[in-house]
Amino acid sequence: MVCPTDAEELDEFREEFSGTTFWCGVLLGGCGGQLLTRRGNVRVSHFAHFPDPDGLLPECGRRSRDVASADHLYVRTATQAWLRGQGRTPRYRYIDRDDAPVGSLVEIELDGHTLLLHMDPATPPDWDVTEAGDIILGPGVAIDHRTLARRGYADGRLRGPTFRQADTTS
Repeated sequence: MVCPTDAEELDEFREEFSGTTFWCGVLLGGCGGQLLTRRGNVRVSHFAHFPDPDGLLPECGRRSRDVASADHLYVRTATQAWLRGQGRTPRYRYIDRDDAPVGSLVEIELDGHTLLLHMDPATPPDWDVTEAGDIILGPGVAIDHRTLARRGYADGRLRGPTFRQADTTS
């Protein structure tokens, strides 16, 4: 479940799920503690841990991570809405490997075709794996020029000198 980041959407979310409890996901490095929704008027709305009776927050491996650590969940929400709007039903799998933390690789199976999203810049894509399907690079995941040339893709970032039309008004 993804917490809406917009304050008004969070109000609707709270109403829709008023009888539901939320828990910190242990598969994503969390503590398993109960969560509440925190409405953001300055920052984005988000899940937060319930404090204990003394007002202290539980120790949690997710606490030190920023909003980007949940990118894999936001990608799922966005792609799911987009693909369902086209009448397609994607299936998602979060790949868990020793060399890639959960959420680093998100596999989308779509009509017998596989898309592999690389969400973590520290987990480089393996371009030679044939069963990976199409590889999509998430924010900050770099690709070297040799791989671009070898695979026949174009990199849309502007590099090198730029040229302007000469000023002829003088």
